[in-house]
Amino acid sequence: MKNTKSLRAIVIGFGLLCLVAVLNPISIQGAASIPAVAGPIPVTADSFPFGSASRTNAPQDLSGVGYVEEEYLVGGFANVYDFDADGKVVVKTANAQYGTRILVRRPVSSKKFSGTVVVELLNPTAMYDLDFQWQYSRDYFIEHGDAWVGITSKPVATKALKTFDPKRYAAVSWANPLPADQTCPDPVSLLPDSTPATENGLIWDITSQVGVLLKSGVAQNPLKGFPVKRLFLTGYSQTGGYVVTYANFIRPLPGALAGNNKPIYDGYLIGDGDGILIPLSQCSAPLKPGDERFVIKPRREPVISVVSQVLWTGAGANRIDSDSPKDRYRRYEIAGASHINQRALSLWPKPEDVVKAGITAPPPNCKEFGIYGITDFPLEYFMSAAFANLDAWVKSNIVPPKVARLKVSPVHGGSKPTWPPTPPPLELDKHGNAVGGVRSSNLDVPIATYYAFSTPVDDASGLFCSLVGYKVPFKKDVILELYPTHDSYVKKVNSQVDALLKARLLTKSGGQKVKNESAKAAVP
Repeated sequence: MKNTKSLRAIVIGFGLLCLVAVLNPISIQGAASIPAVAGPIPVTADSFPFGSASRTNAPQDLSGVGYVEEEYLVGGFANVYDFDADGKVVVKTANAQYGTRILVRRPVSSKKFSGTVVVELLNPTAMYDLDFQWQYSRDYFIEHGDAWVGITSKPVATKALKTFDPKRYAAVSWANPLPADQTCPDPVSLLPDSTPATENGLIWDITSQVGVLLKSGVAQNPLKGFPVKRLFLTGYSQTGGYVVTYANFIRPLPGALAGNNKPIYDGYLIGDGDGILIPLSQCSAPLKPGDERFVIKPRREPVISVVSQVLWTGAGANRIDSDSPKDRYRRYEIAGASHINQRALSLWPKPEDVVKAGITAPPPNCKEFGIYGITDFPLEYFMSAAFANLDAWVKSNIVPPKVARLKVSPVHGGSKPTWPPTPPPLELDKHGNAVGGVRSSNLDVPIATYYAFSTPVDDASGLFCSLVGYKVPFKKDVILELYPTHDSYVKKVNSQVDALLKARLLTKSGGQKVKNESAKAAVP
């Protein structure tokens, strides 16, 4: 009963804070406003955050590694943007009220804090929040002492939150600020998951406001007492596309500036999404694959794009790397990587929580999974290395390595961006694995062929199977020909890993994990 009253008090208090913001908004020299904040929201046996680290398929014990998870409500007023006839970003609707939630995972002690905060726009493609970048790089964040903040970033995910726990998320709202007769009857969105009653375009100012909150010295900052030195924006897949839209079109606006008149975010990491086009608002003109406006523009803040073999095609495929002080950019194409792997799926929310959130879609049915299972290709090691390189680039101006891109099949000669993605016409080696891109012992010391996508058995499985692959182990005679002894295999893996470590394409921890896995492998 006491906890129920405490939760009610937080929701009421949050509403009052938003009312105060109307009358006396907190702002910094005309830059991004600091939103109202309530929390941390109490956690009980009956009320807890959706997507909590402790409630995944493989539950995570953050306290055991010196971390804590907290949830906050964040609210304020956001502009809705669009392009004018000349392609300039303009305010379409001003000061639309919103309420969303953020998850914060940070070291318990500020002494263990690195000074780096990774802000992730939670992925809503499954119609509920998924913390992909946490799933892939959790180990690195914890080892490095980084704080991680996840933002619910689309109305369809807020619907799941409110279904999951109506009381806990009562104040969450992405209502469309326009009258019903002025909204778009058919909202423009990457996926058919949007309604005229809500507005996806609130996310841009929400992103800026959460960022300026985390860098501020105000009492309601969830990271108060943890001096923030670097703030990175990231997203994965659909929200990787959000990062592109934000960096290209929102970052130059006054509302994306902090009190020092500098951009709020010090760097960007695009997770498998720079070919995904995200409109500024639901009434924006429909976007077409390959629209050059969505190729990452030159930025002083470093931008790193990590691309799986699945989403290799896209608007950014021909974007060149750059070390210019006004254009710091890297693109890493990971040969053999699927969009989703076993590691990610193990950290998705428990099925019972997903059902409680109102999502009852049948599990996807992909033809090859019954025989070979879901790919174990370790994208997480390379994503973590990308975060490490971004951190070093921002902190110490240590320039990241450049890597050749994936090789296109000579008979094809090129690619056209599409959505959903089409299988890339890549050049393959004698084992059927992709040539070029960021290499790994999985492909350069192979014991299997990696297929980046699979075959759907039914129409409902089409999107999932196009993003998730499998591997086909080599036959025993092939293994024996390549590696006559176990030691010969391990030595080749170790040599390849050492080369990646020297090139800074693996972290020390990631490289050691690969070596440990090879030592335990049943090869030959």
